[in-house]
Amino acid sequence: MTSKSCWKGLERRVCEKFGGRRTPLSGSNSQHGTSSDCIETKFPWLYIEIKLKASFYHHTLFKDAAKIAQSELYKKQPKTPILITHVKSEGSELVTLRIADFLAMLHARGCYNE
Repeated sequence: MTSKSCWKGLERRVCEKFGGRRTPLSGSNSQHGTSSDCIETKFPWLYIEIKLKASFYHHTLFKDAAKIAQSELYKKQPKTPILITHVKSEGSELVTLRIADFLAMLHARGCYNE
């Protein structure tokens, strides 16, 4: 069981990274015209949903990929680890990457000024 202060704190921290703030009463109770967990971000085209659990299987898979990407094998040319997952019979894959790497990519493209 996760306390309210724990997941609300996570939502605040993540929203701040996107230049926004946590949506009070997010979800169907929101009076802000969205059920997204973040509002007033620098990226109004993003719908940000934040989940907190003790563990997610794709995090374990990502850690394995990150360990390889940062190993001696790639020391001369560092790699940004990403994990692609696909559910059978669904039309699209999902990309998992570190939030810092995602924001760095946005910054490099001129979409985000820290």
